[in-house]
Amino acid sequence: MFRKVLVVAGSAALIAASITSVPAGAATKISNGVSCSKSGATTKVSGSSYKCAKNPLVKNSKLTWLSIDCINTAAVYTKALANLPKIKAATDATILKLDGDIAKQAIEVEKANKLIPEYQAKIATINTALTALKADTANLVKNKATIDKYSAAVRSYEAAIKAYSTVGKQGERSEKAKAQALAQYENSKTDIESTLGMAQLICSKGF
Repeated sequence: MFRKVLVVAGSAALIAASITSVPAGAATKISNGVSCSKSGATTKVSGSSYKCAKNPLVKNSKLTWLSIDCINTAAVYTKALANLPKIKAATDATILKLDGDIAKQAIEVEKANKLIPEYQAKIATINTALTALKADTANLVKNKATIDKYSAAVRSYEAAIKAYSTVGKQGERSEKAKAQALAQYENSKTDIESTLGMAQLICSKGF
């Protein structure tokens, strides 16, 4: 009788053990954030590759499994973030130069706004004199040197007016270049923020 009790008790213990024990193949599923011990170790889970490493997005992080996509995206983010100060310095230097150009061009525009009307008035005065000289057909040969001189003066004033007329356009180009430089820097910042958001999503625990 005592022997039968032992057999029944042993059988019950075996059944209980089979129900409560964790099967050898049911180990913790590897995913982002699951702790690991060997840095650099790699494995594959359902076609996704993971590496044992410290999360570059977390300060003082411990070794955990991270998907290769997480590691690669985080690397793109950290590289871009490290490069941002260089972009900022280059942008600041460009803006400084353009501001200097804009200031000089503003002076030239002011000068042009004053001189162009003066040159136009001189051209009008000379053309009046030229008209009179050319109308004096009896003295065309005698007045030829003066006519040539006045005609050359008109051409010079017209060339000066044309040159001064482009000063405003140069200032507009500099302003446009400044706006583009600032926009490019802001776009760099936006791209970095977007990459960070993507990296945080891909590197999220359990992903």
